[in-house]
Amino acid sequence: MIRTSLRKRTASGSSGKMAQGAKKFKAQRSGANKKQHSNKQKGPKKGGRIIAPKKAQVVQQQKLKKGLEVAIRNKIEQEVTQKASSSLHKPLSVVKGADGKGNPGAARPGASLK
Repeated sequence: MIRTSLRKRTASGSSGKMAQGAKKFKAQRSGANKKQHSNKQKGPKKGGRIIAPKKAQVVQQQKLKKGLEVAIRNKIEQEVTQKASSSLHKPLSVVKGADGKGNPGAARPGASLK
């Protein structure tokens, strides 16, 4: 059976086409489908979600809340350093990093990361 099928293919002509008249894998050469799939993200994004407020009053409340949180955190840090310095034999000196933007990777003791 193999010989007869080979004879049929060669007998039709040596144009390089298959019996159907189309080249093999021609439909898979277009890269448009691959580009669309590569841009698609899989699953949900990491991290918390912040929903934008719809009212101006809510925006004002959020600003006030953030300001109070920063003030409370700074006050707690100040009290902790004060208690630590009073319990030590020699005075505690708090070293702050450079405020310039030249070294953004330097850790500052007074700043917390979010």
